Amino acid sequence: MRLTSTLRNSLLGSAALLTLSACTSGPVEQSVTTYLNCDDLKTAVASADNGFDDIKRGSRTTRYGQIWRSSAQAFNDACSIVSASGPTYYTCSGSVESDAGESQLEAASDGIGQCLGSAWSSSSPAAGETDFQRQDGSGPALKLKSFENDRGAQMVMMRIDP
Repeated sequence: MRLTSTLRNSLLGSAALLTLSACTSGPVEQSVTTYLNCDDLKTAVASADNGFDDIKRGSRTTRYGQIWRSSAQAFNDACSIVSASGPTYYTCSGSVESDAGESQLEAASDGIGQCLGSAWSSSSPAAGETDFQRQDGSGPALKLKSFENDRGAQMVMMRIDP
């Protein structure tokens, strides 16, 4: 009986250490999955060709234009499709987990770059911005921008233009 209890405690301790070590390894890769749904990002990018019609859900009209809920929630589960005075676009915003010394924009850029793959390239046209385009220049453009919200929290906004 005592051997069983000692063995059980040893197994529980080992399981706890294994779980703890898994939680602390690979912070960029693990944090990416907390806010980025790669499949939904790819769906939103593919949907840009038809004005995002296949991922539009119920809409509402505001004084600024029309806003649809999106079935593709690529980023922080806070995405919508907007049609205002210009072309219709897909947008998401939220906060992003980042490593010490890495900005939220860098963390989001890393995750989106991993998701989009080698057919895409990125550039930084201005401080606090990252643009993604297919290397062959075809298809939609994706822009990331970091900003401080009205409560002083750092946020990242993603926008896909057809």
